[in-house]
Amino acid sequence: MGVFKKRGKWWILYRLPTGKWRREPVGASYALAKEVEAQRKAEVSTGKYFPERIADKKSFQSISDQYFELHGSSLRSKSWRLMSKHINRHFGAKPIYNITSQDIQTFYNQLESAISITTANRYLTLIRAIFNKAKTWGNFHSDNPCAAVKNKQEPHHRLRYLSTDEMKALIANSPARLFPVVACALMTGMRRSEILNLEWQDIDFTSNTIQIMKSKSGKMRKIPIMPKLRQIFIDLPAKPSGNVFNMPNITLRRHFALALEASRINYFRFHDLRHTFASHFAMTTQDLPTLQQILGHASIQMTLRYAHLSDRHISEKMTLLSNALPIERCTTPSAIAPLIAPPQFSAPQNLLESPIEMPT
Repeated sequence: MGVFKKRGKWWILYRLPTGKWRREPVGASYALAKEVEAQRKAEVSTGKYFPERIADKKSFQSISDQYFELHGSSLRSKSWRLMSKHINRHFGAKPIYNITSQDIQTFYNQLESAISITTANRYLTLIRAIFNKAKTWGNFHSDNPCAAVKNKQEPHHRLRYLSTDEMKALIANSPARLFPVVACALMTGMRRSEILNLEWQDIDFTSNTIQIMKSKSGKMRKIPIMPKLRQIFIDLPAKPSGNVFNMPNITLRRHFALALEASRINYFRFHDLRHTFASHFAMTTQDLPTLQQILGHASIQMTLRYAHLSDRHISEKMTLLSNALPIERCTTPSAIAPLIAPPQFSAPQNLLESPIEMPT
């Protein structure tokens, strides 16, 4: 390393941690050149002996971009990328080592007050994942600032499902193009994306099953095909491959909204068809473990939302059984009462008047 003058300008010469030499022009001031040389020496030493300090100076934007470049293909929902854009606007230019738990908490509180606890929790999950991957890939060497920020408990979501009469009305008001989609949702509990992405090769008419190759939980699952649904599939125009339902999402939304309006069904989403299937399955079979497999829930906790429906149905069955059992309290003297009556003892008339002798 050194400082030298060339053509009226001061230069510095220093070696990088890789072993290569680098020359850098500074200016007309020798004092400034010496300061820059000292600064470069410190930077080289930091990079040589403490490479993690260089890594931790990366911007949040850089580690966020790397996260989606290396890990984005495994993310199921497209909303994660939309969320990352908002996070990058807030933290993007800031060095990751400068982002504190207080910064994360402030951002979380802003989202909670402006939108909802549920949304704030999703953003916190994404930020936490980005920092965790940055540590795994050697781009961050401190504690995750999200560790001190706790998810708040989310409010319970409504469980809206159709009654039998409402299902009849919706089916009656569904046009020919919408009917197979609605019927499939009601008879399988599949998610909207799973239905719209369903291909003919995923349907096995031999075993009467639908195979979901990759669900929201990331696992493959099979769903039995009801006889009515099998006939609906058979009645569809046969294709060797491709999507079973040739319906864009925007078209589905429009037709479904008109069908709900004609059926006078309010406050109902397409996803609630999945709740409808699950609710009626729970009330009919009381078999929550099987329902968990059909719905593809990663844990039984999600399926337990329908437990109260199953319990209520069991309670109704118990009431029917209670009315059928010939169990009544006997109100007439029994013929065998004398045989089981306890023996009667007669005490001496002067027992109460006699003094009580204590044992000695």
